[in-house]
Amino acid sequence: MPESDDGTPGLTIADPKIGDYLLNTEHPEGGGKAKFFLAHGFGSDVPDLFLASLFAHARPSHLAGEQATGFGTKFVYEGPMIMPDGSTWRIRSVWHRPLGETRRFLVTAYPF
Repeated sequence: MPESDDGTPGLTIADPKIGDYLLNTEHPEGGGKAKFFLAHGFGSDVPDLFLASLFAHARPSHLAGEQATGFGTKFVYEGPMIMPDGSTWRIRSVWHRPLGETRRFLVTAYPF
């Protein structure tokens, strides 16, 4: 599982979140998100670029809110993300920190 190495503590993205979900046009829930991200230059052939962009997006200045749930804490980040094609879009990313865990795991990301 890749983790942020830019000094932001505890951000983790499970490998399947990228290739099997956010960049998979055939995924029933992620297909539309995949079409968006692929159209703007991200690709499953270079997942590290997408990972780095998602980690950079989840910076403290983009934190829009957090909410305690029965399973942990949900964190919502909103802000600009520069795409490989040079465009900039407002993206919302959602991360979850399970009870008893220090890491935040990516749940989803999409334009809004």
